[in-house]
Formats: sequence, structure tokens, C-alpha cells
Amino acid sequence: MTREDTIRYLNDLTETCKDGELGYRTAAADARNTQLESVFSDYAKQRGHFAQALQAEVARLGGTSTGSGTPTGTLFRGWINLKSALTGGDGGALVAACETGEESAVGAFALVANLDLTGATKTLVEKQQRQIQEAHAHMLRLKAEADGAHFQKNDQIA
Repeated sequence: MTREDTIRYLNDLTETCKDGELGYRTAAADARNTQLESVFSDYAKQRGHFAQALQAEVARLGGTSTGSGTPTGTLFRGWINLKSALTGGDGGALVAACETGEESAVGAFALVANLDLTGATKTLVEKQQRQIQEAHAHMLRLKAEADGAHFQKNDQIA
């Protein structure tokens, strides 16, 4: 794989992380449950840090980074807002929307992690991939809990 290919894939992951950051911010703003708001805010910060690290890696490789997210991500955030408005900020609906976003991020990172990356680039992508898989598993657990009972204000969550 060429350096230019690596940069292109890292920029794709940066956009995925920016989409996640903005999606989680939207979910946090719409959450009516303080614990969910905290979970979403923490993941938004994590994705922002991931994007910065990927951009730094692109720069280290001599490339120019992207960083605004994708049109699909913008549409997804709009969908989260619509879903929130229709459900009155229902935690289960927000978790389900975030889980869908996580599933997409898992796929994007799996694709890049399976490429012929080396050195620091490989280490960075694999580390972020593991943390995104953990976040996806967390959203799946929250989604399963929400399927059993609706989140009420200040309900306990995992």
C-alpha cells in the first residue's frame, strides 16, 4: 500500500470519528437522562481525541488531513434530532441510534485495520479499533437494557 493510500484511509477514519463525535454530542444534548448524557459526552470527547490523533498521523506521514465529517454523518445527526423530538428524548431511542453509528464505525475501522499498515500507524488504528469495539459493546448492552425497560430521568445505567 502506498503512503497516499494510507493517508486516504486515515482521512476516512478521521471523518468517521468526527461523525461519531458530533453524533454523540447531539445525543448528549437530546438526552433527558443525566447518566446517558454523561456517557454520550464521554464518547464524543473520545472520538474528538481519536480524530486529532489520526490527523496528527496524517501530518506525520506528510499528508493533509480532513476533519469535518461526512454528509452521511450530518444526515444521521439530523435523524437523531428527529428521533429525539418524536420520542421526547427517550434514552432507548437515542441509544439505538448511537449503536447504529457505532456499528458503522466498527466496520470502517475493521476495513482499515485489515490493510497492510505498519509501525505507528498500525498501532494507532488497532488501539482505536479496540476502543470503538468496546463502545459498540457498551451501546449494545444499553440497547438491551432499554428494550427491557424505558429509561426514565436519572435511571441507573451500566
